[in-house]
Amino acid sequence: MSVEQTHSWLGKAASIDDLAHYIVPLFSGVEKKNWKGILGHLQHHGMFKNIKEGIQTASKLKEKGFYEHIQKEEQYLKNKWHGPDVPIVTLPVDERNKRIRLEFGSKSGLAFQDKMFLFLSSNLDFASVSALITHEYHHVCRLDHLTKEEKDVTLLDTIIMEGLAEYAVYERFGRSQTAEWTSWYTPEQLQALYDKKIAPHQDIKRDNRLFSQLLFGKGYQPKMLGYAVGFNIVKKYLTANKANTADGLSIPAETFLSATL
Repeated sequence: MSVEQTHSWLGKAASIDDLAHYIVPLFSGVEKKNWKGILGHLQHHGMFKNIKEGIQTASKLKEKGFYEHIQKEEQYLKNKWHGPDVPIVTLPVDERNKRIRLEFGSKSGLAFQDKMFLFLSSNLDFASVSALITHEYHHVCRLDHLTKEEKDVTLLDTIIMEGLAEYAVYERFGRSQTAEWTSWYTPEQLQALYDKKIAPHQDIKRDNRLFSQLLFGKGYQPKMLGYAVGFNIVKKYLTANKANTADGLSIPAETFLSATL
């Protein structure tokens, strides 16, 4: 894996649009004319929106040694999970986004099978960055094991993937770095939420409007519904089978459901 020196990208940028020159080539098969869609997708998942603030944050990330820390973490996790080499793109987070600030602790990420994005505040400590990298790189490894095409990925596949990634954080750091949403509901509530809300729709795909509502708990759905239910299912399954998240990388999503019966 290579940690892209994105502080130098921002040092040469007059606007966020200038980042397309570096980012679009990471998306194989995407035409250059579609660069706005890619940048918009990254911003939707937490990338900064103000160029002046972004340049300042990127400079601080460099000054405080974040890039070196990320390099060490990726080497540790790659060895731990025998994972693939992927570029890691570190960019400032959108600190004006209240939801990211309050629910995700001023950090966010986005993982693909062949690349990983980290959106960070320069006010974070290294431990919280390690937790984010652990979560996102587990996604990379899980995606490397899946045989489904993206269009065929179901809600069940996704909540189990999210549950595994956050359980990897719990496994490594305990409660200190695990996301707050993992403790918002009791196990009994989570079982009931799975039965009532997730199970009837667990085979829907991303093109269904219910997908993101159930995954993130949007609208009238309980907050972080799919994430929390996925974490609970994964925790129950791995505990019952005396397994860990490294073992879980290749276990089909449907197999984890034995923990809900």
